[in-house]
Amino acid sequence: MGLATVYYENDSLPQTLSYFILNKLRWRIITGELAPGQALREQELEADYGSSRGPVRESLRLLLRNGLVEHLPRRGFRVRKETRDDVRNIYELRAALEGMVIAALSGLDIGPLCETLQGRCAIMEGYYKANDVEGYFRENSTYHQCIIDFTGNRPIAQVLYYVNEISLPIRYKLLKEAFPTRRSLDYHEEILRQLKAGDIQAAKRLTQEHILDNLERAMASFDENESTDLT
Repeated sequence: MGLATVYYENDSLPQTLSYFILNKLRWRIITGELAPGQALREQELEADYGSSRGPVRESLRLLLRNGLVEHLPRRGFRVRKETRDDVRNIYELRAALEGMVIAALSGLDIGPLCETLQGRCAIMEGYYKANDVEGYFRENSTYHQCIIDFTGNRPIAQVLYYVNEISLPIRYKLLKEAFPTRRSLDYHEEILRQLKAGDIQAAKRLTQEHILDNLERAMASFDENESTDLT
């Protein structure tokens, strides 16, 4: 399941109620409506979504597999809560893996990819001009997913999907705080320029630098949240 297949609140309903609930809960977790460490009580979710226990449990199991929720013995499900070390490790791993993705483009005909990325940037520009932070964030992730998919490297794609998934709540928070600057869009356009020029190494370097630059912001945001929680 790629990022782009589960984001959209306004798409037609999925084939099963379990996936409908999954998508709703997933987006609520990403946007912070459901906070890290918050309990996910089955009976409350059944009432929220007019569902029986089975689809709710299945959606929670899928979220557990994807890494956005945790299960504690005798306490049930809760939204995943990262430690400070988790945040650092996630960003450093993302930088390494995203760099491998860009490197995997070497030797490929990336003309079609560049056309696709140009279109994604245009869509992102539209969300930026409309002041639509959620649409802007979705396109931010879709842009990267297009590159991952283009490489055809399934092992990297599968590992990176999980790493990206658990990073989404903090990434959404950072992007929302930076919005309405063009920071992410400018970065995407610069990667695209490097790819069009055939400079894979420059695109790789830029990708990794951008992620690690955001690491410092992520750590500062984590420390701020921890300080707030203690007051």
